[in-house]
Amino acid sequence: MRGFAITIDSLVALTFFFMAMIIISAQTYQPSAPGDVYLKQLTLDVLTVLEKTGDVNAILAGNTTPAYQVVEATPRLACMQVTVLNGSEDIVALVVKSGCNQTAGLDMQTAERPVLFNNTRFIIKSESWLRKAG
Repeated sequence: MRGFAITIDSLVALTFFFMAMIIISAQTYQPSAPGDVYLKQLTLDVLTVLEKTGDVNAILAGNTTPAYQVVEATPRLACMQVTVLNGSEDIVALVVKSGCNQTAGLDMQTAERPVLFNNTRFIIKSESWLRKAG
């Protein structure tokens, strides 16, 4: 009878242990977003950061250094390109993340917003894609 009680006690302890592990893993597990959703959010975030920090105005004034810093701060797996176009859709400024060619890779995402600078309308366009493996 004594061995039976120890066996039941062990089973109860193991059950509590596994239940605790399941609860802990459920709290820490975070499913990853699909690649295209992640890239779209990254593309929109870069535009927001450039607008909120005033870097868009710096680009239009001829200083692309702050924009390069923002683009280079994006995750390594993503390539990023920021383009500023004038009303005729001519390229005014172009910032490309180092190590990324200008041809798109996988899951290309694009976002653009109009910008007014010195009473002239411009479009800032952000594009991102996954870096090709290799």
